[in-house]
Amino acid sequence: MARSPVLSFLLFGVLALLGKRSMETFVGVTSRPNRAPQVARMAEGEEEEEPEYVAAPGDRLKLKVLSPEGDGISVACSEVILPSATGQLGILANHAPMMSALDTGVLRFKEDGKWKPVVVMGGFATVDSNQLSVLVNDFEKADSIDMKEAQSDMDSATSMLEKADSKKDKLEATAKTAGCHVRVEEMRSFQVNHGGTAAA
Repeated sequence: MARSPVLSFLLFGVLALLGKRSMETFVGVTSRPNRAPQVARMAEGEEEEEPEYVAAPGDRLKLKVLSPEGDGISVACSEVILPSATGQLGILANHAPMMSALDTGVLRFKEDGKWKPVVVMGGFATVDSNQLSVLVNDFEKADSIDMKEAQSDMDSATSMLEKADSKKDKLEATAKTAGCHVRVEEMRSFQVNHGGTAAA
C-alpha cells in the first residue's frame, strides 16, 4: 500500500522531532536561544557587548583530587583541564561518563573565574554525574611549591638518571625527573603569571 506524500512528510517530521528531543536528553544540549533581536540591533549599528559566561549552579563540577595519603582537594568548579595520557582533556559540567589515564603534568581547574593549577604525578580520572574524581600518585598546589627545593630535587633526579644502570632504576629515575621538571616549570609559570615568589 502506497503512502501519501503528506503522511510521509508528517511521519518524517515526528521522527526528526523525537530524534532531537532524545539527543537533548542524552547529551544534555538544549536548543540555542533566538538571537534574531540581537542580530537586528547589530545590523542597525548598535554594538552590543558579549556578556562574559558565568557558570550557573547547574553548570558546576564537583572536583575531588585524592592521593594515597588520603589528603586532597574538594571544590566546585566550572571547568577542569586534565593532563591525560593522550594530551590535554577539558571537562565541563554535564560531561558524558568516562575514565582516563593521567600523565605527570598540570591539572587546572577554574574556580570563581580564576584558573588554579595543581601539579599531579600520574593517576587516573573518572567523570560521572558532574562528579570528577581524580586519583593520583601525588600532587602539589602550584602556590605551595618551593622553587629552591624543586630545583634541588630536579638536579638530584637528573643525577640519579645519569647514574642509573638497571632498567628499573632508569624507569624510576625517568619518572622522578619528569615530575621534578613539571614542578619547576609550573613554579616558573606561576611566578610569571602572579608576579610573586615561591612559597617557602
